[in-house]
Amino acid sequence: MKQINRVNRMAQALQASQSQFQSAMKPIAPQVDKITQLFHTTLSQLDSPSRLLYGFILVLAIVYSSVIPSEYRTFADSLLGKLFGIAAVFFVTHSLGWVYGLLTALTFLLLLHGAPRKSGIEGFDGGGSVSEKKTVGKRWFVERVLNERPLAISTDQVKTQAITD
Repeated sequence: MKQINRVNRMAQALQASQSQFQSAMKPIAPQVDKITQLFHTTLSQLDSPSRLLYGFILVLAIVYSSVIPSEYRTFADSLLGKLFGIAAVFFVTHSLGWVYGLLTALTFLLLLHGAPRKSGIEGFDGGGSVSEKKTVGKRWFVERVLNERPLAISTDQVKTQAITD
């Protein structure tokens, strides 16, 4: 009989603890429902995982565009690369939307911006015989503004002639 009473008391204690647990969980249940509803709403409004992955790769390419090797940049600066880039921007804009098209265009433009340019080519050729002189002293204002670093000066004298008819 003592054992039956003891089992009954344990069962009553267990029922009491279960009822306390359930009463404690009732205020949390509506919050959990709201959280899961918010989670499902967010997932339903997001793009597909493949689009999100494409967007993430584009954002990484934009952020780390200075690290992209110069071979890819040189190809993007060629005629074939530019045609391919413009076609890619058009295709992405048409199929995925303007947001992904804008990201693709920005990535392509940053690739073009970082492409190596031909250096060492002077923009002015005086023609005729040239006596080259070393550049000495301070840079001219135009050289500082345009960030030019001439290797040599072709001539430092101006030859003028009278106008003849």
